[in-house]
Amino acid sequence: MPKHLMIAVDWFGPYSSVREANEAAKPWDWPGLYMLVGKVGSETVSRVQYVGISESLRGRLNSQHHKIGDTALETGAVTDLRIWLGEVATAEPSGPKVKATRATLNFAEWLHARFMKLPLNSMKTKGLPTRSVTVLNRWWKKDFATPYTRRPHLDWPNLIDYPHHDLPARTVWFGGKQRVFTKADNYARPE
Repeated sequence: MPKHLMIAVDWFGPYSSVREANEAAKPWDWPGLYMLVGKVGSETVSRVQYVGISESLRGRLNSQHHKIGDTALETGAVTDLRIWLGEVATAEPSGPKVKATRATLNFAEWLHARFMKLPLNSMKTKGLPTRSVTVLNRWWKKDFATPYTRRPHLDWPNLIDYPHHDLPARTVWFGGKQRVFTKADNYARPE
């Protein structure tokens, strides 16, 4: 049995158009995830709608995309669009590679689509992941350096945990009682 896989995803954004997200991905063109937040059809409130993965974010985020491309936007598929780009910040699991898609990308997409019940995702929403895995989400501004202090959407959890062995899966939103350690606290000697 494979060991538990822990995946940290750094999300950058939001970008208000496919073109803007594509330009942001251009300098690095990393493999990663992308998350769409907006309204579909007659919805009056924006919500998290779709998650996707690509080995080339710049190559995937274009006018031909089936959910956010020109045709999809013309038909009103997603309005009030905000796009987040996600970079996996943890290493791939060791061992032989079973699929062409990176395991960290595959499972991060799977957990988001399945446990957030994203309406525009049809793949990876019905079956359960094939291994024990946890995803930690962190959000950063478009400068790729400044962290957000709050989640970009109330429905987007900080943590998605799927322990596999007949234990319940959990989505966790951080908040409530917290202790924040400043730089001074981090370097202070314990008394």
